[in-house]
Amino acid sequence: MKNRARPSHRTVAAPPSDGSLRVSHKIVRELQNIIDHGELKPGALLPSERELASRFWVSRSSVREALSILETLGLVALEPGRRARVLGTSTEPDKRLTRWQYASRFNENDVYELRLILESRAARLAAEKVTPQTIADLTHSLASMKDCMREGDLLGAAHEDFKFHDIIVVLSGNRLFAEIHHLNQEAILESQKLPFSRHKRLWEPVQEHERILKALEQRDPDGASYLMQLHIIKAADRVGITLKS
Repeated sequence: MKNRARPSHRTVAAPPSDGSLRVSHKIVRELQNIIDHGELKPGALLPSERELASRFWVSRSSVREALSILETLGLVALEPGRRARVLGTSTEPDKRLTRWQYASRFNENDVYELRLILESRAARLAAEKVTPQTIADLTHSLASMKDCMREGDLLGAAHEDFKFHDIIVVLSGNRLFAEIHHLNQEAILESQKLPFSRHKRLWEPVQEHERILKALEQRDPDGASYLMQLHIIKAADRVGITLKS
């Protein structure tokens, strides 16, 4: 995957980036390529964690993280003993993809409700403060997300999705909004991975981002707020959650 520059006017809080996750991202890309090229057909079992760790010269914890990401993206289903079965690229999500790693703290609905309130207000405020530089940053992030989608890099697309939203939250000028967004970035990023399991609706987030960006370019607070609210509602719908505006 090509290196993508971060916005230059500020430091964007990156999604979780410890060594294990960076390694697991590479494993995800490798396994995605294997699945995409048909080397493993839908229904086939992936090698065991031990075998994958040996193949990629990584720890088993990195393999487990990679498999968890692939499950969230709807490409594999984890079976007893941590064996993963390939789901392929079905247009319908597998019913087993209901695992939510934050279940002991809050559910997916909680995260989307937070985002619905926080990000729609942030978009309104951001529309009043937008600059040519921030428009350029958002445009670059959106282009990078499209590149990831074309390359089949769903994890990379989710990270660019987070970056696009993070730029808007920071641009709002509300430092508490930004702190809440950053402190909960792992759960928010997870909520942005989940819709990508709906392979038939992969490009919907891109189209919604384009509309939000246009409203920001036009310095339209009402439009930006409405379109962000609609985007979060549709994102929730893509994983089977109904939100009310």
